[in-house]
Amino acid sequence: MAWYPAVGLLLGLLLAGAAWLLGLTGLSFSVQAGLLLFGWVLLTGGLHLDGVMDSCDALFAPVTVERRLAILKDVHTGAFGVIGLFFVLGLKWALLASLLAQTGGWLAILLALVWGRWVLVWVVWRFPYARAGESLGSAMTAGLSARELWLATLCALAVQIGLSLWQPLLWSGLLALPLVHLLACWAADKLSGGLTGDIYGFLCEVTELLTLLALALLGGAILV
Repeated sequence: MAWYPAVGLLLGLLLAGAAWLLGLTGLSFSVQAGLLLFGWVLLTGGLHLDGVMDSCDALFAPVTVERRLAILKDVHTGAFGVIGLFFVLGLKWALLASLLAQTGGWLAILLALVWGRWVLVWVVWRFPYARAGESLGSAMTAGLSARELWLATLCALAVQIGLSLWQPLLWSGLLALPLVHLLACWAADKLSGGLTGDIYGFLCEVTELLTLLALALLGGAILV
């Protein structure tokens, strides 16, 4: 898991290259953003989007902790899940369209993917696993120590510092992290202090979304 931010960097470079190629097509920025988002989902296999749907169904339902955990395992999707997916993909598409209209918009894509994967490491280290038994989420927590978190943090910060030396206002993307911390604490409170694999994916997607939003709002001046 220490390499998760590096994986995010690799995915970001692939998508940044795709953004550059799409810029040569002459298509509108909204169409480019839609195609880029489609490629984003393909590269990640939609794994975290599944977490978004399951998490929204479980966390926003007025039910007991046991029922929330059951909903997180349920293969069916409810109304909250559909609404959550709609807003996550819709906002990502709109933000990508806005950022692609700016010369350095690809920098925002890189940082969103790097910090999104860093959050996966942080939440696994910070919160206990909420469900007993073997699963993909519980396997992620096995053997994870502060060493992996520190290595992941150093990797993410190296990318952040390297890009920010070129464009200092890229530090504004880090404003997403305190908001994700609050969201993670809220989710853990809904599950008696722990989190599950679906919540990990949900928080990764939200981190990417909020990083894009922060850079579109506050970093736009240097991405022109």
